[in-house]
Amino acid sequence: MILHLVAASLRRRARQLALIATAVVVAAGTVATLASFSSRIEDRLGASLAAFGPNLTVRPQVGGLPAVPPGELAHVRAIAGVVAATGVRAPAAPTAAKTAAGSAGFARIDVRADPRRLAAVSRDIEASVPGVEARPLLKTSESDARLTRRLTLVLAAVSAVSLALALLSVAAATAALIGERRAEISLFLALGYTGRRVAGLFAAELLVAALAAGLAGEVLGELAAAWLAGRLLGAGGPGFSLTLSGAAAAALAAVAVVGLSMMVALSRVERLDAAGVLRGE
Repeated sequence: MILHLVAASLRRRARQLALIATAVVVAAGTVATLASFSSRIEDRLGASLAAFGPNLTVRPQVGGLPAVPPGELAHVRAIAGVVAATGVRAPAAPTAAKTAAGSAGFARIDVRADPRRLAAVSRDIEASVPGVEARPLLKTSESDARLTRRLTLVLAAVSAVSLALALLSVAAATAALIGERRAEISLFLALGYTGRRVAGLFAAELLVAALAAGLAGEVLGELAAAWLAGRLLGAGGPGFSLTLSGAAAAALAAVAVVGLSMMVALSRVERLDAAGVLRGE
């Protein structure tokens, strides 16, 4: 019975529900863009910033080996969190420092590491490569963190504004929809339906719209995140793909917008005088 009523209501009120769904799509899509872009930027920003130089250097310890053995470069590159590593030879001289094996070593190794794992990478290098010290370049790492933070804050601000506008739009549309259906709601109440059951009927209608809008918002958000990542971080890396963070954000945004709007609108159902409405008052 409830399913039949919901299906009939969706057919009769497609225009009003489409307006609500559009607002939810915008909110869900914006939040999904933020979540998906944040996920993509974490994976690709380190590689994109590698061209700006290292954020960590590896040098021989004072009083230890005169140079870093060439074979240690591969060990450094294999450490989790290392995006790129380049060995730098000692300046000028055939008589430069020699390793025990007799081959010229590196004066230092320049490392570009994931900014989020810089401290851990430094510790891992010192633990796995004997006789070296790994020192983060604080200015570079702070610049990386600042750039990531600013991009995320901009998207977060846009998402917050979008959510607020969607909440106002959906709340107004839902209240208007319930106002138009006062006679129908009063008839349900007169037939013995409880306020909770009537509220469940309206919630089911909006839930269908929210699910469809959330899915559409997730797809649009992923497309926008892929485009932003391509424009800001270069063409490399995966294009469009569905991410768990984007899907979760879109679903939460859709449920939050519709749920809060329903709480406001359904309070009118509880205050409705069914007898007065049916008498035409």
